[in-house]
Amino acid sequence: MGIYAAVLPALLRAEDKAPVYIKDMGACRPASALANESSRHHWALLPYRTERFEGTMVMAGHNTAAPEIRLPIPYSGWYAISFGIRSYGDGPDFDTRLQVRLDSDSTFSLISHSEGRSDRIDNYFWKAARLDHNEIVIRQLTLQRVPENPDSEGNTSAGVWLAYVELLPLSGAEVRELQTDRSTSRNRRLFAHNDAWSYTYEFRPTEEADIRRELEAYRDTDFSRIYWEAGAGDRMYYPTRFGLMPSDDTTNDEFRVGDRLAAETWRIWHKKNIDPFRTALEHAHSMGLEFHATYRVAGFHFPVPENVWNKGGFYDHHPELRGTDRDGNRTPRLSYAYPEVRKEVIQFLTEMTGYPIDGLCLAYNRRPPLLEYEPPVVESFKAKYGVSPLSIDDRDRRWLKHRAEVLTEFMHEVRAVARHATEQHSSRPVEITAIVLGSEEENLYNGIDLRAWVQEGVVDTIVPYTSVAGLTSSSTSWTNPEAVKFFLEVVKGTHVKLALNLMPRRIAPEEYRKRAHMLYEMGLENLFFWDTNARDDFGPSWSVLRRLGHRDELAEWVQKGSATIEQPGQKLYKLGDWDLHYVTPG
Repeated sequence: MGIYAAVLPALLRAEDKAPVYIKDMGACRPASALANESSRHHWALLPYRTERFEGTMVMAGHNTAAPEIRLPIPYSGWYAISFGIRSYGDGPDFDTRLQVRLDSDSTFSLISHSEGRSDRIDNYFWKAARLDHNEIVIRQLTLQRVPENPDSEGNTSAGVWLAYVELLPLSGAEVRELQTDRSTSRNRRLFAHNDAWSYTYEFRPTEEADIRRELEAYRDTDFSRIYWEAGAGDRMYYPTRFGLMPSDDTTNDEFRVGDRLAAETWRIWHKKNIDPFRTALEHAHSMGLEFHATYRVAGFHFPVPENVWNKGGFYDHHPELRGTDRDGNRTPRLSYAYPEVRKEVIQFLTEMTGYPIDGLCLAYNRRPPLLEYEPPVVESFKAKYGVSPLSIDDRDRRWLKHRAEVLTEFMHEVRAVARHATEQHSSRPVEITAIVLGSEEENLYNGIDLRAWVQEGVVDTIVPYTSVAGLTSSSTSWTNPEAVKFFLEVVKGTHVKLALNLMPRRIAPEEYRKRAHMLYEMGLENLFFWDTNARDDFGPSWSVLRRLGHRDELAEWVQKGSATIEQPGQKLYKLGDWDLHYVTPG
């Protein structure tokens, strides 16, 4: 099964069409930006030969800092646009990262090709668009790691190997189907998450355009929501009146390079009066995406070396509000058993609703629990049951239900914030989402009573993340239907949406389709993707992921035997003067 059949309406079948190739990158302008050999501030031109044709690619390395170039596209009409990209090995040192936009677009897309083979060019599908003799604007991604010297070779770039642009023409019927598909919301059942920090760590963005680029991949996809992080504890990702900023002004010795880049980003935004939260919100809304402000409820204190993030904040100033474990030891977290902690959080959530957001999201999936054996909860349990919780099993149902009343009360306080924001600013309700843990037992053990939350109307969307125990970036979620049944049963017959988070962050195209189909067949309506910014590289998995809301297409694919989704591309036979039939010398 070709990638086009998986990512465009079912009417389109790539095998029935002859694509057009623009394979001479020497046509890029200005010519002064091109060179016949590697040269700093120039794109190197390399002749190549594939199994189908000969051409000239452009190459830029980590130290090149190549200027922006433009490739004329001498065609009009609707086309599916792909890029022929090479990477020459595994690992970040070998990846290609390419910024592209049509000259009629306002924002670049970032295409990332990894784990490639040196003897192959892969087609990365970008989008379907109407062309009218446009130019494709091409940029190398260069990071200002030495900001005081913009021309320093310490400002490293991402490598680029761009061989060609492939244009697959769309018929009138296909265009009509595509436009109908884009105009309906029926399949927009996917929810994306972005931690709003990783891109500052990795890219050091300094312009509003860099922020908009983080969202551009979701245009004309099956995503209807972006969950954009607004803060963690008292560290806020917008200009806050009450909390701390990620500029890390209390330290001059960031442990990681990325931490320094992130801090510099926030200082530059402050000088330029850029509000990244508002910029992201406005761009999301311009694409028809709901924008939900996401907050890490346990983010008041982090382990070394991230402990500098909240230095001098609420955690440092209020040691009396820290948690207590079963043995009476203080824990390195603030406890929601104390009204003062909840009040501090409500202050930040209220501040977030000063923006025209569509929802508030509480991320309970990071660093639980939020309360353990703090005196207020212990004493109230004693008063109610006449026994100390320290004398009974830590999984005694009475104790777990009693302790969970604290976070249920907190969710009522959050609902009051959302209700007030709706009355003051919104024509539609400001919704509440909770990202929770992977089972009824695990949630209740960590103070989360989902049955109570649904019954008492304090949540509108529940996102079961996965189990925290033993979680790694490669952990797999929701392959066992039995694990899903509790959540489906809890929301059945209510207004509450359920969106399961699919992990790990990197999933094969066919696996995405199989798991999504299984969950839809069980009755699920929505899917959630944590750290979607780690998935939206325009590779084969992303091409399938961004269309996972089309339930009917998934069902048809399964019914026909779940065909393998092929990665299109070509064998590369010659590059420069090297015959790739020979093994590259070490």
